[in-house]
Amino acid sequence: MDGRMGIATVRIEMLSIAADGNRVLTERLDIFERADGSEIGRVTLMGIYEIDGDRIVTWRDYVNAISKLAAG
Repeated sequence: MDGRMGIATVRIEMLSIAADGNRVLTERLDIFERADGSEIGRVTLMGIYEIDGDRIVTWRDYVNAISKLAAG
């Protein structure tokens, strides 16, 4: 992933999900981890996906400004 920050994996926890027509709204927690499994930081996001058939045609993420992504 990102060698500068040491990110090896991103673990995603789905907090909420809803659908309205071809739109899917998600609230999720993305957890960034180093190769040794230690946590770098976490970010709370709201995502909106627009679906056409079996494809995502639009993907927007909105980040909680209070979320903490700590380097170190």
